[in-house]
Amino acid sequence: MDLRQLNTFVQVAELGSLSRASDRLRIAQPALSRQIRLLEEELRVPLFTRHGRGMVLTAAGERLRTRAASILRDVEETRAGLMEEAGAVRGRVIFGMPPTVGAVVANRLVERFLTAHPEVKLRVVQAFSGYLLEWLQGGEVDIAVVYAGARAAGVRASPLLVETLCFVTASGQVPSPHHGIGFAAVAAHRLILPGPQHGLRLLVEAEAERRGLSLEVAVEADDLTVLKGLVLRGLGATILPRAAVHEEVEAGRLHAAPIIDPHLSRKLVVAEPLGRQPGNAVRRFAEMLREEVSAMVESGVWDGQLIAADTKPA
Repeated sequence: MDLRQLNTFVQVAELGSLSRASDRLRIAQPALSRQIRLLEEELRVPLFTRHGRGMVLTAAGERLRTRAASILRDVEETRAGLMEEAGAVRGRVIFGMPPTVGAVVANRLVERFLTAHPEVKLRVVQAFSGYLLEWLQGGEVDIAVVYAGARAAGVRASPLLVETLCFVTASGQVPSPHHGIGFAAVAAHRLILPGPQHGLRLLVEAEAERRGLSLEVAVEADDLTVLKGLVLRGLGATILPRAAVHEEVEAGRLHAAPIIDPHLSRKLVVAEPLGRQPGNAVRRFAEMLREEVSAMVESGVWDGQLIAADTKPA
């Protein structure tokens, strides 16, 4: 077993397909297949179940994937650590964020960071906060922006922002105030919201229950692009941070009014794994993340209040 085999295995496991892994690694598919077969022969267990649509990890394969990812990360961190003795910003950063955050900050932050540090390999992943915390624990993500509330041992969290939530409608669909709308008025509309396990949905339903109101959720959509598309078609209204619909609002396609009575908001934190010393690349990325969020709040793109950073376990 060598590092090349482990990397091949991890790529195939992630993509679920030899052909897609072949394209990513730029290695002929028969050569990849041979590496996987040799690895299975050496370990004397099947790592994948093959079928017409691709490859799925077996229980043994899932265990190896976790261990292999950790080994490859250790090697990468060792290499980057040796380089950092000279103060270089190199290595790899895996950054995680929820979809609503990704829609706001990802492109601007990635462009700025790679312009300043072209030698860093950057990977961006999107998922709900619970998954991101699990990946931080397992060493699969270096740094993430998550919504406060979810708990995970071995993760430290530093406050970032309290973002205001808005009532979002298609422009001209319903009369919407420019200076805020009460929650009772929001609840009277036909709504399009994420599924029951989504943090935003839980927050909205908790407020409705507290006030004795019932919600008419016409459609559930966890994908942000789908959710916004349904609102643009006039099929209902939704609740999102203004930043998630900034471009559509500026273009006059959507309208976003802050929700008041009560002021509905969510707290964002920057999460990193405990027990692992971040390299120069991760530290610089964290600094740029805060700088970019601050600039977006000051420019009005992101409606919220910045929180001074103080690190504590999540």
